[in-house]
Amino acid sequence: MPKSSAPANTETGNPKAPIFLLDTNAVQSFLGDATAPLLRPTIEEIKEVGGILAVSDIVLYEALKSIVFKPKKLRSITAFIDEYLTRFTIDEDVLISAAQLYEIYGDEPACRPYRDKFSTEDIIIATTSVLTGAYILTSDCNDFPAPFFLEVNRQTFYYYKGHRRKHLILHLLQPDNGVINDALEKLSAG
Repeated sequence: MPKSSAPANTETGNPKAPIFLLDTNAVQSFLGDATAPLLRPTIEEIKEVGGILAVSDIVLYEALKSIVFKPKKLRSITAFIDEYLTRFTIDEDVLISAAQLYEIYGDEPACRPYRDKFSTEDIIIATTSVLTGAYILTSDCNDFPAPFFLEVNRQTFYYYKGHRRKHLILHLLQPDNGVINDALEKLSAG
């Protein structure tokens, strides 16, 4: 994995614009009947700060695999991605770096017992975040473990489904490049 430092946002045309990489569960929340109206202002806030909403192509796969034979839902997801999101491809660098991230998860005592429970999709999203300097928007921060990812912000949204009050917590995470680089050096030396 190349050493990470500041955001390397050259793919989007604006090297200084913050990138907000959506996890699959965040995409689902942005499209949910009850949650979408609550989250629309979040899209506007990101645009106001000059931010770029993005996904790894693995999110497209993960979102589509459960609805590919449901044309209405398929159109909804692809329209949302086409309208709002920049897509990051999965190339050989991403795959090699994802394998390295998987290994450093296993070397960290707090993560070791759970390493095999992290999905390949989430590891690829995490890797894309590290390589691009992007923040991650997710409703499950456990998929991006500390100490490698730090919570920058969290917002709770309340809504009703039927007569039940529910909530959605949206976490904003960023990779801890110092910790990741140290772990990479440690593994390379060993």
